Amino acid sequence: MKLTVGCGNLRTNDLDKILSFVTSNLTIVDSKSVCGIEHLYQAATLSLSSHDNGFNLSKDKSTEVLLYLTSLRQISKALKLAGINKDTKAVGWVYFGEPSPDLSEIISEDDSVISIKNYDFSTLAKDIDISLDDNIKQKIIMTRTAILPVQPR
Repeated sequence: MKLTVGCGNLRTNDLDKILSFVTSNLTIVDSKSVCGIEHLYQAATLSLSSHDNGFNLSKDKSTEVLLYLTSLRQISKALKLAGINKDTKAVGWVYFGEPSPDLSEIISEDDSVISIKNYDFSTLAKDIDISLDDNIKQKIIMTRTAILPVQPR
């Protein structure tokens, strides 16, 4: 199955309209929960792999992406940390399948909104020393993402 990742600024603050696009194959996350586009792609790939191989933690691939992004096993906590809300201005998105839906109605693509610099370490990774090099911080986050399926329940 093909997967597509992207990011951009929201064109609307109508949360209901934005959420109407979300399906089991499309997830939209707050850009502050993504530590670089590689992190989003890794979470999407792991979500797809977990569903293909039967070790998924959630029913939908789109929800599984949230779990991997946050390195959490609880959907409600992952939604609180990475889900969109009325204050969200920029998002990342993952689509599983072909073709991708036309998100231009709600998102203006902008690759700069997802970066290590915009990642919310204060909420998502408070235990990481912020004085570390950005590449080291990203590697720590991505390692946590990668080990989620092998962590004890």
